[in-house]
Amino acid sequence: MSKPFDLAALMAPRNVALVGASDRNWSARVWDNLRRLGFRGKVFPVNPGRAEIWGTRCYASLADLPEPPDHLALFVPNDASLDALVEGGKLGARGASVFAAGFGEGGDAAGIARAKRLRGVLHEYGVAAVGPNCMGLAVGHSKLCTFPDEQVGELVAGGAVASLTQSGMLAQTLSRGIADAGLDLAYLISLGNQTGLQFADYIDHLAGDPALRVIACYIETVKDAGRFFAAAKRARDAGKKIVCVKAGGSEDARKAALAHTGSLAGSAEIFDCFAGDAGVLRLDNLEDMIEAAAFYARAKPLRGRRVAVMTNSGALKSLMTEAAETSGVELSKPTRETGAAMRAALADADVANPFDTKRTISVDEYMGCVKALHDDANTDLLLLAEEMPRAEGVTRKVRNLEALQAFVANEATKPVVVFSPLTFRETDYMRALRAGLPDLPWLRDLGKTFRVLGRATLPAAAPAEEIAASADAAKIAKWRARAAGLEKPTALNEAESKELLRDWGIPVAEEVVVRTAGEAARAAEKMGFPVVLKAVSADVPHKSDAGLVILGVATADAAREAAQDIAARCRALNAKLEGILVARQMTGGVEMVVGVHRDPEMGPAVMVGMGGVWLELFKDAAFAPPGLGLLRAKEAIATLRARKLLMGYRGGARHDIDALARALVALGRMAIDLGDAVDAVDVNPLLVLPDGARALDGLVVLRPPEEAR
Repeated sequence: MSKPFDLAALMAPRNVALVGASDRNWSARVWDNLRRLGFRGKVFPVNPGRAEIWGTRCYASLADLPEPPDHLALFVPNDASLDALVEGGKLGARGASVFAAGFGEGGDAAGIARAKRLRGVLHEYGVAAVGPNCMGLAVGHSKLCTFPDEQVGELVAGGAVASLTQSGMLAQTLSRGIADAGLDLAYLISLGNQTGLQFADYIDHLAGDPALRVIACYIETVKDAGRFFAAAKRARDAGKKIVCVKAGGSEDARKAALAHTGSLAGSAEIFDCFAGDAGVLRLDNLEDMIEAAAFYARAKPLRGRRVAVMTNSGALKSLMTEAAETSGVELSKPTRETGAAMRAALADADVANPFDTKRTISVDEYMGCVKALHDDANTDLLLLAEEMPRAEGVTRKVRNLEALQAFVANEATKPVVVFSPLTFRETDYMRALRAGLPDLPWLRDLGKTFRVLGRATLPAAAPAEEIAASADAAKIAKWRARAAGLEKPTALNEAESKELLRDWGIPVAEEVVVRTAGEAARAAEKMGFPVVLKAVSADVPHKSDAGLVILGVATADAAREAAQDIAARCRALNAKLEGILVARQMTGGVEMVVGVHRDPEMGPAVMVGMGGVWLELFKDAAFAPPGLGLLRAKEAIATLRARKLLMGYRGGARHDIDALARALVALGRMAIDLGDAVDAVDVNPLLVLPDGARALDGLVVLRPPEEAR
C-alpha cells in the first residue's frame, strides 16, 4: 500500500543526511550552502569510509545517526541511491534529493526497470523525492538548499515567485535572472526526469502558499496531463499565475526532450489549447518568461485586454504602435472625457494612444495624465515608458516614479506597468530605486514587454459550459470492442469511418456502398447525377492520391466505367477492395477539416482547419480540448484565417459556423467516449454550407484500448 507524500516535510525537513559525503562530489557544496544560507535543521554527513569530514563527525550509515533521517541528499550512484532510499525509508525519511541519472532517461531497458523500482520504493515508504537526474531544491522559508551551486543566492521567505525546471543548469540560470528582475524567489526546484515528484505535485503544494503569486516553469515533459492541468486550475483559483516555457515546438525539440528526460514532448500548439483553459501562460523564451513573472508578481488583476500607453518620445510612440500591431496588443481608444481630463492636466496634450507628453513633465502634470488614462472606461491596463535613472540627480523623474508608486499602492484599481525601452545593466542606485517601488511591475525592453502583454491580454477561454451528452452506451461498447480486437492502430475503411461519425451525430453526405459496377450504375441513377465514386479500402487511407476517387460522374454508363476503373486500380495497387462508395456530389460551401489528434503528452485534442490541400499549404488550424462546448468550439474557429470565408468573404454567402461548431463538439464527445480506443480522426473535407455541414470523407484510426493490450 502506497504512503502519501508530504511536500511540506520535503521542503522543511528536521535534518538533512548527506549520503556519500566526500570532497570529490557535490556534497561539499551542499554542506557549505546549508551552513551559508542558514538551514534551520541539523546536517549529518554519511560515509562508511570516513569518521570525520569538514570538521565534523561523519556517520557510517543512516542507522548510526543520532536521530532518524528526514531528508536524504543522495550523492551516490543510482543503484546505491535505491539502497539508501530503502534504508532511509525504513527509518522514517520523508524526503530526498536524488541526483544520480540512469533511471530511464536514455530509454534503455535497465534504466527503465530501475525507474520502476524507484517509483515502487518511493511509494512504499512515502518518500517525496526531487529527481532523479536533478540538481536539488532550495526553499526560502526553511533555508533548505540541496543545490550544489556555490553561487545560489538566498531565497526569500514569503517571496512572490517559485521556479520549477526540468533542467538543472537552467534552474540556476533562472534563479539569477529572476533576481536580476528585482523579484523575490521563494522556491527553486529542479525536477529532473520526474520519476519522483511531478510538476503537478509541486504546483498543488505551492497553490497553498498565500504569499506566492507566480510559478515559473521550464517544462520538457508533462508526465500526466490530466493531473498537471487540474493542479494548474487549483493554483489559478488560489490566485497564482503559472508562466512557462515548453519544449516540443518542433520535431527536433521533441527529439532533444526525449534524449534529455526519456519522455517524448508534445506539440506547443496542443499544449496551448489545454494550457489556456487552465490559466497557464506559455512564453516563447526564457527572457519573456521572466518578464511575465515580473508582470504577474506585482500587477493588479487584469480584467480586460485594452492597453493605454504613455511616453515622452515621438520615436518611441511610433515603435510602440508597430510593436502593438505585431504582438497583438489591443490599444484602447480614449473617451472624450479622458481627452478633456488630459488637456486639463497638460495644456498641449495631443490625445491619442500611444500618448506622447513630448518631454519629462512635472509631478502634477504627470499624475494628472496617469489618472486620466487609468480612469478611462475603455482602458484595462496602463503602460508607461520610463528610463530608470542610473545615478542621483534626475529629481523630476524620481519624483514622478515615487508619486506613481503611491498611486498604484493606494488608489489604482487596474494594472499599471512601467517599462524601459532597452535592457540596461543596472547600477546600485537603479536597484535601490526599484526596490523602493514595490508595487510597480517594471519590465525591460520594448519587444519583450509587448510580447508579454500580447500573451497576457489574450482573450480568456470560454467559461465552463455543459458539453454534449455521451453517445448511446451500445454504440460506445460496439466500437471499443472493435478496437479491442486489433493488434495495433488500424484505419477503418471510409464506410466504417462514416458509420462511426454518424453514431456521434456528425452529418454525412448521401451515399451508398455497392459491390459491383452494375450496382454502382443503378445506385448513381437512383441518387441523381452528378455523383462521386470512391474505393472502400482500409489499405489505402488517402484515396485521391492513389486515383481511387472519381468526380463528376454524370451518367449510368460513366458510373459503370468508373467502378470498373477503381477495381482495376486497386488490383494494381494490391489493395483489398471492400466495396465502392457512390455519393451525391456536393458543390458550393467551404471545405474545412475537423478531426481528433492524439498528442504523445496531452492525449486527444480536437482540430479544425482549412480543408482540402490548403491545411498543409497554409497551416491554418486550431486545437481545443475534447471536453469543449459550443462557445469553446466557436473560439477555436474564430482564430482561423478561413473564418473570413465562412463569414462571407467579399460579399460571398455566409456559411453555417454553428454547424461546424457542433461537429467539433461531437468529435470531442467521441474522443471522451471512446477514450484510448481512438487514435486519430480525420474528416477532410467537412463541407460547411449556408445551412448545415456534411462530411464528404472520413478516416478513423482505432487502436487497442489499455485493457486489451
